[in-house]
Amino acid sequence: MIGLVVMKKSKVGLIFLIIAVVAVSLVPVNTLADNGKVRHMLVRVFSADVYSNTIRAETILDLPYHDTALIDREKLYGFETSGKFEVYSVSGDSLIYIDSVRRALSDVKPETYMVVTVENNVVTRMTGINSVMLQKSGIFSGILEENNPDLGYITLYFPDGSGTSPGLKGALSYYRTYSYLRVEDVLIYKNGRTAGIEELNPGDSVFIKLDNDGNIEKISGTDNFYPVYGKVRTKGNWVLQVERNDGFTVLYRVTPGTPVFKDKRIASWNDIKAGDEVRILLQTSGNQTIIGEITVKSEEVEVDAVYRADFSYYDRLTNSIIVSNMVQFRDGTWNRTSLPIIRKLDINSSYVPDIPKGVKGTVYIATGKNITGRDSVVWLSFDSNGLRTEITGDTVISADPGGSRLTLMNRNIPVTYDDTSIIVKKGRLLSPGQVKSRDEAYFVTSSQTDGTVRANVIWIREPLDDTGLTLIRGRISQIDLFSSMTLESFSEFSEPDWEFYNVQKTLTIDPSVTRVFDDGGRTDLELFDDTGTESFKKRTVYVLTQDGKALLVSTAPFGDVVYRGRIYDLPGVQKDSFNHVVVPASSVIIKEGIRYDGQLTKWVDVPEAQFSFLPNTVFIRNGKIADPSMLEAGDRITVIKSENGDNAFVVMAESY
Repeated sequence: MIGLVVMKKSKVGLIFLIIAVVAVSLVPVNTLADNGKVRHMLVRVFSADVYSNTIRAETILDLPYHDTALIDREKLYGFETSGKFEVYSVSGDSLIYIDSVRRALSDVKPETYMVVTVENNVVTRMTGINSVMLQKSGIFSGILEENNPDLGYITLYFPDGSGTSPGLKGALSYYRTYSYLRVEDVLIYKNGRTAGIEELNPGDSVFIKLDNDGNIEKISGTDNFYPVYGKVRTKGNWVLQVERNDGFTVLYRVTPGTPVFKDKRIASWNDIKAGDEVRILLQTSGNQTIIGEITVKSEEVEVDAVYRADFSYYDRLTNSIIVSNMVQFRDGTWNRTSLPIIRKLDINSSYVPDIPKGVKGTVYIATGKNITGRDSVVWLSFDSNGLRTEITGDTVISADPGGSRLTLMNRNIPVTYDDTSIIVKKGRLLSPGQVKSRDEAYFVTSSQTDGTVRANVIWIREPLDDTGLTLIRGRISQIDLFSSMTLESFSEFSEPDWEFYNVQKTLTIDPSVTRVFDDGGRTDLELFDDTGTESFKKRTVYVLTQDGKALLVSTAPFGDVVYRGRIYDLPGVQKDSFNHVVVPASSVIIKEGIRYDGQLTKWVDVPEAQFSFLPNTVFIRNGKIADPSMLEAGDRITVIKSENGDNAFVVMAESY
């Protein structure tokens, strides 16, 4: 419980506050019991107000007697909840038992399961039950800590720690993360009505039901705590002065023992500092305000690249590490090109690494940009005891961050992982709790001396977005300057073949996006016409189309030979000290290649091949128009060329 003082207020605001308090006091309290009847129920308590002697709770099941032994697990698993709560009046001499000990109403905490007896519209008895019974039935409830539709998970906070595995104590204490595969397949309710996933907010009381694979199949949320965001201006003796995001400054008096979290770990009051960005979950009940938790905000860590190297030493004076033999992780392989033998890497100012004294051996490094735009270390993972390392692509069957174990589809033994592992998804550093079942990933693992297998790097792969970009080729029959172009007929590339369509195709030209490349490179769009001596009429071109629009037109020669492979090197590329490309590559070398043999109608191995770029070569990367400066070693690549020569007419690259 806290006292709350708003520093900015006016007489008008004070009058409205008084009116609001009087109005609230006149609202009658509804109960779920019929007059003159006795009712026994299993409920989930959202909050208890000791001043008005009421509780806010959701009914889960009706029971014949006040006896927890009568709870039918089959019925419990089949119950339906929509997140709708009611208010119960509690008798002043109500019998309240928690953990078999007589307690007071003030001891009833949010998210407590209780069997209650209601007589004549008044609660006369309350008995707490262990939430493990529900959890064994695949039902969990807690306070919503994080809702991340982008990555497909929600994290719940359990005020009593009941939702966590024993191994989570002291690590991701009081948290647990649950995932869903497709949000469209999840039933979602908020305050008794169907809702979208984005309507679930931090501080909501949330009930979830899991399927047999441990994925969410139903979520019901209820407004409970509400989040307040701001920056700590001053900190005193259990007092925080917070400048809220709306500009008001508020003084919060904090009860000792209020949960404090930082970096998804349980922290303490001493970890809160002036200047910290915080989120405070508040609950207002009657004339009291309750703090559910205080979370010190951690910034999302972006990852540009992951490396493996031999660790030399840590330079405390410059806050940097010296490593050698660096190789970069690219799409499931280690790439050794264009990296110095010995390199000094600055530690990012927001990262404080735990570097064991005298450590030697292999280190895995995640890098991101610092405030000046230079590469810096954002995470380190040491593997001094690894006996054998390997890279495998696999699928997560189950993830247990508390037990530090992953079960993979193609491994007979579990893989260990923890918060020192480098876990990356969509260019962001994840915590162990954010790895979910059915994630497809590359795993960089090493066998340990104790017989276990440890994941040093987990690179979660995401399917490439379908951008709708299509490659076609045809002969131009007509051009309406700045308006449209028409092909006599066209072929559409469907790897490894071209599919022919004997019909005209008209595409819109948009001067703001359409680009034309001729033998000398990019051409002014006003020259793209079907008249004059430089007419493009009757010329055969490649066209990148999207939604009926011509985005790129190229006069590169026709190619019917298709290669696939992985970029090994990009000859001619030059980069500055910030690792930005200043001179793009003039060619590309691939390894692990294959070439499609049209006569044999099969792919044949090509150990290595090199292709040169033309001024009008078409480049695509991850479904978007690109240029040679965007290619990177390790990318998977498709090249279209002719039978003769080594020029690449079309280059299509993909990278996770």
